[in-house]
Amino acid sequence: MAAKYKPKTYVVTSAQCRDEDAEDIDSIVNQEFYATLQRYCQERDAELLVMPMAGRTAHDNKFDDEIRKYLLKRDKNLNEKIKVSNNSIRPQQIDPVTGLGRFTQSDVTTIFASPKQRFKVIPNSNDSLPKVLMTTGALTHPNYKEDRIGKIAAKDHVYGAIVVETEGAIPYHYRQLTANRNGEFVDLGVKYTPKGTEECGLEALVLGDWHVRDTDPLVRNATFEMIRELKPRRIIVHDWFNGHSVNPHEEEKFITRAMMYAQGRASIEQELRDNSKELYEMRKVAGDNTEIVVVRSNHDEFLDRYLQKGRYLKEIHNWKIGHELALACYDPGNPKLRIKNPLHEGLLRYGGIPNNVTYLERNQDYKPVMGWQLGAHGDKGGNGSRASVNGLENSYGKSISGHAHTPEILRNTFRVGTSTYLSLSYNDGPSSWMNTHGLLWGNGKVQLVNIIDGKWRRK
Repeated sequence: MAAKYKPKTYVVTSAQCRDEDAEDIDSIVNQEFYATLQRYCQERDAELLVMPMAGRTAHDNKFDDEIRKYLLKRDKNLNEKIKVSNNSIRPQQIDPVTGLGRFTQSDVTTIFASPKQRFKVIPNSNDSLPKVLMTTGALTHPNYKEDRIGKIAAKDHVYGAIVVETEGAIPYHYRQLTANRNGEFVDLGVKYTPKGTEECGLEALVLGDWHVRDTDPLVRNATFEMIRELKPRRIIVHDWFNGHSVNPHEEEKFITRAMMYAQGRASIEQELRDNSKELYEMRKVAGDNTEIVVVRSNHDEFLDRYLQKGRYLKEIHNWKIGHELALACYDPGNPKLRIKNPLHEGLLRYGGIPNNVTYLERNQDYKPVMGWQLGAHGDKGGNGSRASVNGLENSYGKSISGHAHTPEILRNTFRVGTSTYLSLSYNDGPSSWMNTHGLLWGNGKVQLVNIIDGKWRRK
């Protein structure tokens, strides 16, 4: 009996309809983007699916003839775990996934039609991957009223699509294809244009929170493979330091602390040496010309809190190094009463730091590419409040951050996932964690790429 779902590639986008009686409009299809998608589908042996959307008003009812054969007017399962939904979403809706989480089947990722590229993860459980709600972007030019909502919708309008690579009934991979107005887009280092293809450099690979010693070995191996193949100019890392040796949340968990001591995870010196060794391993893979940027993160600051509270005074195994780091961070001339970075000071003393590694300070901007903020971990919002994706958007505009272990896209605000095991001691209940990295290409567009069972694409 033939398998119901065979390995296949789909490209899913959407199109607005237009007023059939409008004499001044022959077509609202972005012809350059349409030509590029056709070329992409031809080269990748992919099936193009175009999901219909409403137009400017209820009277708009015509779709351009050239895309009619691709229109998908019903739900379609791409395999058992991912589907395309014909649930009608108004193209002017500011957040197109509002209220849709409860309508998705359990454990099934769903793609909806919208001229925005939204990406939101819905928790499932710690035993299976979460489901994702995502929207496509559009094949057509903006078609909205000239009122407030229409002007917002036109600003948020994205020429885009979702590429889905299925491997049979269950495994699948997906990525965003985000085009410029001229129809060009990048997928995994290849720039596709209406006239052909060319290479496009990876300006920044933003890794899901790394957490040395909690890093999943399959994710680590896949990440190193990505680095070798895509050759990023810079690698951005969040929560590189896990902080298990000084974790304030486990300070009074005596049984847990005893278990950690037995496993060699209670020693600050050993954790610093593990961090240093991993930095040198990543430099070996990436090469000396790739900058590795360590973003100041909340797990780094576990060490700050440990020293500030003097916890080392009660821990014989960390007594010596605790005093040493406390003195190293003592900076009486600092007018803001800020101590030196204890993680940086510790690594300099225990293992070393490669020459191509840059340590950012808290509140330090890092915008090396077209204004994209890459220097914010994502845990701090305005005036030190807890950050949300909406708050990050208001503060930074274009940004790629970490912290939440849950990937998300809200317009030009991107969050990566985690590089750890998806189930750790502190994430009980339904989980939205995913092993997801962010790729910032030379054309200024971003893709989120998941690592599933050690694979980041279908080979």
